[in-house]
Amino acid sequence: MSVQRYRLTPLGWLGAALFVLPTPIAAWISSPARLSPGEAMFKKTLAEVSGTIPYEGPSLFVVTLLATFTLVGLVMLFIGRELHDV
Repeated sequence: MSVQRYRLTPLGWLGAALFVLPTPIAAWISSPARLSPGEAMFKKTLAEVSGTIPYEGPSLFVVTLLATFTLVGLVMLFIGRELHDV
């Protein structure tokens, strides 16, 4: 009985990257920007006047694109593996 292991082809490595990288990218995009003292005061004053602070988060398109990359990456990861003898 021979022992076999999986290894990734270049397509598998690309799939692994597409599966893993969208999560930290989404976290980085969603993190609030560092504001200067003047901008922070403006947002505070705006919140006092209107009661809400405008949120500059990622667009729905970007979130959908990153989620799609994750799913496509998982499929590519499964397709891009091969068996080889140890």
